[in-house]
Amino acid sequence: MLNRTVASLLVIAGLLLAPRAAFAQEPVVDPGAATMPGPDPDLDPGDGTAQKGGSGITPLIAPVPFKNTQVGWGMFLMGGVIHRFDKDPNIKPSTGMVGGFYTENGSWGIMALEAARIAHDKWRLRAMLSHMEVRYSFYGIGEEAGEAGKSVDLQQNMNMAVLVGLRRIAPGLYLGPAALFMNASVAVRDTSGLGLPPSAGDTSEASLVAFGVHAEVDTRDDDYWPVKGSYAGLKGMFFTDALGGSRVFQRYHASWSQYTPMRGKQLVLASNATICAANGGAPFWSLCAIGTGKGGLRGYTQGRYRDSVMTTVQTEARFHTPGRLGAVAFLGFGQVMPTLGDLFNARMHVAGGVGARYQLTRDFPMHLRFDLSWGDDGSLFYFGVAEAF
Repeated sequence: MLNRTVASLLVIAGLLLAPRAAFAQEPVVDPGAATMPGPDPDLDPGDGTAQKGGSGITPLIAPVPFKNTQVGWGMFLMGGVIHRFDKDPNIKPSTGMVGGFYTENGSWGIMALEAARIAHDKWRLRAMLSHMEVRYSFYGIGEEAGEAGKSVDLQQNMNMAVLVGLRRIAPGLYLGPAALFMNASVAVRDTSGLGLPPSAGDTSEASLVAFGVHAEVDTRDDDYWPVKGSYAGLKGMFFTDALGGSRVFQRYHASWSQYTPMRGKQLVLASNATICAANGGAPFWSLCAIGTGKGGLRGYTQGRYRDSVMTTVQTEARFHTPGRLGAVAFLGFGQVMPTLGDLFNARMHVAGGVGARYQLTRDFPMHLRFDLSWGDDGSLFYFGVAEAF
């Protein structure tokens, strides 16, 4: 296990080794929000605003340090190319990348991703292959299990393939089909140091096959530090026992973010609302959880509060100096419940905090993010690249 000194050196190495050009042009990746097991990967690496011009192929490579509430400090190493299927230099380019991460608790993963824009951005095609072995704490299902604070150490291995095809049907509006194939195994993790294998009753395996629909609306003026506009995404996935699938259930996820300028780019009010729902025979790790995924509510350990339905609402004031420094203050709340009908009876988990930002390059507002947040169970520290939502 990495100690704090080694973790700090990883952070410093990430800042020193990443070439300036790569930071200016790379897609936004926030592995701190993506290293919890689940069937809902974010396949949009973020477009940035630095790549509207140019027609060639631009290589990129950068280490990205992060801190996750379940897996601790880690390093994500990514490499790839920014390229074009469309010669129009006014259309943002496509991105292909491969990457891998390793964390202080021994979790690791590798992945390959292509986010392609075709025919003047009329089509957006995305594909991902990944293998992850993640160690985390399982607190149980439901509000009472999360409040008890008792957990079991698990290790989950996953192989996943995802395909998404979106077509522009109106300015800024994209809609299309999606498919997911996954094999996952979960075992109770031996923490005795003796290398004892789990018993048969402590191990489970599931093969998931799903087809569904994705939709997104994006009117933001910038991907790194939006000042105005909004971004909304809707995903509906229908898991089936056909083609080797072992579970039948549905999973829905909707998220909306709004950005309002209060004083130009220097003071912005950002707000986000998210709802997630899973039903039927969903495995526990595909249920909805506070603090998990892009836009997760800061202040709560990922997966501690999980159930069939989850809602979060949060708002954040973002201040930026004329130079590279910035600061944020945020407030939000989240709920988990067995059904949406329990919305007004579910406990409200409140969270708030403050953060600092450092702009990595002079020309483009991509930031290192340092956040300290307080929730019902104490305070948590977050570190990564890109904004929370």
